[in-house]
Amino acid sequence: MAAPGSLKTVVMALVGNGFVTAIKFVGFLLSGSGAMLSEAIHSAADTGNQGLLLLGLVRARRAPDDKFPYGYGGERFVFGMLSASGIFFVGCTVTVLHGISGLLDPHAPRLGFATFAILAISFVIEGSVLLVAVRSIWRARGTTPLFRYVRESADPATVAILLEDGAAVLGLILAALGILMTYLTGNPVWDSIASIVVGVILGVVAIDLVAQNRALLLGKAVPEGTEDRFVQIIERRPSVGAVGGVKATQLTPEEYRFKAQITLDNEYLAAHLGKQVKAGRPLDAAMLRRIAALATDFVANEIAAIEVAIRAEIPYARHIDLEVTHPLAIEDEDDDAAENDDAVAL
Repeated sequence: MAAPGSLKTVVMALVGNGFVTAIKFVGFLLSGSGAMLSEAIHSAADTGNQGLLLLGLVRARRAPDDKFPYGYGGERFVFGMLSASGIFFVGCTVTVLHGISGLLDPHAPRLGFATFAILAISFVIEGSVLLVAVRSIWRARGTTPLFRYVRESADPATVAILLEDGAAVLGLILAALGILMTYLTGNPVWDSIASIVVGVILGVVAIDLVAQNRALLLGKAVPEGTEDRFVQIIERRPSVGAVGGVKATQLTPEEYRFKAQITLDNEYLAAHLGKQVKAGRPLDAAMLRRIAALATDFVANEIAAIEVAIRAEIPYARHIDLEVTHPLAIEDEDDDAAENDDAVAL
């Protein structure tokens, strides 16, 4: 399920950018500025993309069902990819092409007070949305360094808002400089250059967002140190002999899946069963069934206790698959993994 802060951030960004888009298009109609048109297209792309992000967040909140037993959290990444594609093709491509067209066939824009007033209003609104995204991430990060949290654990929707509005604020500054230089020198080339630079920034943002959503769709590893902590929690149980075959992935930034093979310590199991069975009693069929039932209950209770301990220390561990196996099976799997690593290295 999406974090509530992410939903709030996306809604605020959608409303803010919708208003900014409208006033920027008014600014373009009044001035004819290529940089202003680039900014209007930029904000229009952001608005559409944030609509996609909102749709993805809403759809991701659906409960698991028979078709998708692990839930619909991945919907966020699908719509995140669509949003990033929109930034690239609508924001980056159109803006750069318009800037190049302005260089090849320059036209002096009609600049005045309204143009700069619209840029100032847009800066205030988009700066406010950016601040909301930064505060949301700052609160959610806990003790994790900000940059590391953004790269490894933050909700992609919030990261998208952070990057999009960061690019928007930077783009506004560049657009204002381009328009100001055009106003002071009378040379429209500055306006076109600003348009191209804004487009390139959007392209970089889009590529980064595609990479992040792709990693989550493929099932990227949990944040650094989390898998080690998972293994340490299991190894603390006196009943566990060995741990192997560990895999830990993020289904969503708030939902981890862990898998591991474990062996149980025979001496510990024997001591446990010895307390339940009276010494010296003949092992008739009923007693054998009793021992088998005790052993089964022991394994089930140990697995349940391990899962409780894991979730107590790693709240995002929503799906835990522990397989009790023979020690040789763990050794074989570890050997296979080492061989695969060697093959990749070669």
